[in-house]
Amino acid sequence: MHRKFLISMAVILMLTSGAFANIGQIECFSIGSLNIVGRSGMVGSAKGGNLVIFSHSQKIQKPWFSTKIKQEEKGVLVQYGKAQGTGGVSGVAQRAKIQGIQGQYTKPFGSTMQGQCLKVNLGQVALKSGGVGSTQGVQGFIGGQSQKISTPHVTNAGKQFVAVGQYVSVSGGEGSTGIVVNAVSVEMSQGQAVGK
Repeated sequence: MHRKFLISMAVILMLTSGAFANIGQIECFSIGSLNIVGRSGMVGSAKGGNLVIFSHSQKIQKPWFSTKIKQEEKGVLVQYGKAQGTGGVSGVAQRAKIQGIQGQYTKPFGSTMQGQCLKVNLGQVALKSGGVGSTQGVQGFIGGQSQKISTPHVTNAGKQFVAVGQYVSVSGGEGSTGIVVNAVSVEMSQGQAVGK
């Protein structure tokens, strides 16, 4: 009898303990990228680029509490620049800064919270001065975040997706000058909270 009582008490304490029931997770990423391509003087050309592909996810499942939380982040960054010509100067400079963060927290028989933020900043400059020549540049980012909480009482889900692209081209004959400057900034965020 005493043994059954101790086992019952242990089970009750486990079920009522927040330490065993509460779950949470957080993930983030950051990309900083620079691509500079240039040429000057006699006949010549230059090319350069960057490619970043990332994906990460995490999941927690507590079958005893019928609770699941999952989140993931994925994306692709591409940068490419080319300069060619005779005499003078031509080139392209590209910069990218991308950041994402998200987190989740739940009490399986209580409140749930989740939120996410995604920031994308792209910029590029293309220049052709003097001589005969041209320069081209293209860069873009495609990515997103998703998260989901499922408990016996509630299901929360959130998704964010962004696709951003830039293209620049400058060309001209001897003695001509041209410059193009592109900049784009995107910031997205969302959050959810459900009380007990």
